[in-house]
Amino acid sequence: MNTKLINLLLLIFLSSCLTNQPGQVTVEEKSFNVIDVKSSKTSSKSSKTNIKKDWSLPVDASILKNYSEKDGHFGLTYNNSSGQEVRAVRKGEVVYSGDRMASYGKMIIIKHSYGFYSIYNQNQELLVSEGDTIEKGQLIALTGDKPFYFEMKKYEEPINPLKYL
Repeated sequence: MNTKLINLLLLIFLSSCLTNQPGQVTVEEKSFNVIDVKSSKTSSKSSKTNIKKDWSLPVDASILKNYSEKDGHFGLTYNNSSGQEVRAVRKGEVVYSGDRMASYGKMIIIKHSYGFYSIYNQNQELLVSEGDTIEKGQLIALTGDKPFYFEMKKYEEPINPLKYL
């Protein structure tokens, strides 16, 4: 694509993200966050900001090991017990469900809008299949005996899940 076309598409996208109403400005980041800023006519210090994230946690357990590029740990390792529910962090489509990569155990990969992927590893039982459309919070698997491992990617690049969850 040429630069003019890219700039035009960006301008069209951005114009749909900003709206003005008397006494209120709403900024909507359509990929994953909605930010609602209510302004007051007195000062910016009295402005109120509400942020609603469109992501949820994959398991109800504490984190054993955080994301660390320095250590080559590109996800979150959880302190779960066997048989815990694993839930989709966001709406998407299952692009992989299986156990072809033995070191990851039974694994699910979900493709989300705007190039995001969520990867769920070390499961005992998979409850979804390739091609399934998944809703945020939907039960997709049960954890296994090993610590549950969760990754997120933006296209092919690993990203820190804690920035979104």
